Amino acid sequence: MRRPGVAVIAVLLVGLLVLGASCAQRQQAEKKPTVETRTLVALFPLTGVLSTFGENAKVTATLATKDVNEWLEREGKPWRLDLKIEDTATDPPTALQKMKTWFGTGVKFFIGPYASGECKECLTFANANKILFVASSSTSPALSIPNDSLFRFCPDDLVQSPAVARTAWEAGVRHLIISWRGDTWGDGLQKGISEAFPKLGGKVYPKGIRYDPGLEDFPKEAALLNDYVNDLVRQGVPKSQIGIVLIAFEEVAPYMAAAAKYPVLKEVPWFGTDGTAHSAALQKHSVAGPFAAKARFVSTMFAPGAAEKSRFDYVKDHVQSVLNRETDAYSYNVYDMVWCLALCMDEVGYDSEKAMAILPRVTDQWTKVNGASGHVVLNEAGDRAFADYELWYLSESGEWEKIGIWRGQTDTVDWIKKIY
Repeated sequence: MRRPGVAVIAVLLVGLLVLGASCAQRQQAEKKPTVETRTLVALFPLTGVLSTFGENAKVTATLATKDVNEWLEREGKPWRLDLKIEDTATDPPTALQKMKTWFGTGVKFFIGPYASGECKECLTFANANKILFVASSSTSPALSIPNDSLFRFCPDDLVQSPAVARTAWEAGVRHLIISWRGDTWGDGLQKGISEAFPKLGGKVYPKGIRYDPGLEDFPKEAALLNDYVNDLVRQGVPKSQIGIVLIAFEEVAPYMAAAAKYPVLKEVPWFGTDGTAHSAALQKHSVAGPFAAKARFVSTMFAPGAAEKSRFDYVKDHVQSVLNRETDAYSYNVYDMVWCLALCMDEVGYDSEKAMAILPRVTDQWTKVNGASGHVVLNEAGDRAFADYELWYLSESGEWEKIGIWRGQTDTVDWIKKIY
């Protein structure tokens, strides 16, 4: 009988080794736990009249997601957060359509949209389908509704309105002319400021200018402002006592470019809100930017608070390194929102109803220690309960400069730099 050759034996041995390795790999794969993916969709205005804010939010949300996933891995958690970013173009119907599309795939957790008009558009659909969505910058008091699906990590404009009114009063203004974009957000702020300023002893000009949010040119509005200022001057009011409040988004740039044609409009102080603070469109505009500096245009912006181990500087430095500019206050909210929703998912799973029930507690506990935007306490309507406001001025050098802080508890301004 012939014995098997050495070559045959070698082949058999190699085959057995390969088979053994394959079995071992299969057994290891079977033992390795499956990592679940849980989706969070961000509805951001990457284009449109809030695009500066949207760009900042994209960077901070991406950073927060990376940090969350690193924490999940360190803790040996069996899931990871998957962030999907959608552009709403600051358009309410687009925001709703994006929400509906993702809901159709099973998504029930969202951050954004940014504008109050967008949030209002999404609210009925979200309520009906138990969708949890958290906004970083929607401030309309009309959306301060208990037991709905919308939570907001910013205070509503019942807090911001007195800040604008007090800033104008501190600047020496006693007669205020208001122009505003005609949407849920603009209407709420106009009403709030119109009620707050007279309480200080000032007067609001009876003819306000409400404009279509879709406008891109403002010759009519600028002409009316010129008429109203001149009317007050004819009545004997000093120009130093006349102020203009412009409640706008990025359309602030073409609006001010139109106003620059009227010399008297440069001689009275202008005031803005969180929709115009840090506006890149205004900063870059060759006509509107210098006009804003000449008119000493100061905008209020929600002020991030303090936390025990605040991540404020960490987020600020990251955005600066990516976008080469200082980020806005609402982007710190975005960072905290991603974390708080992820912690809710970790505690109750991908269940939006259960997450809604615990979000106030989770938010309170996590942000008190770690919050980039400070300690966030949500009120009965699911909105941030209290805040101060920073005062930002577009200087003659073309840079946004913080010149003061309005203190909500005392209704006073701590000036860093006097420009009036």
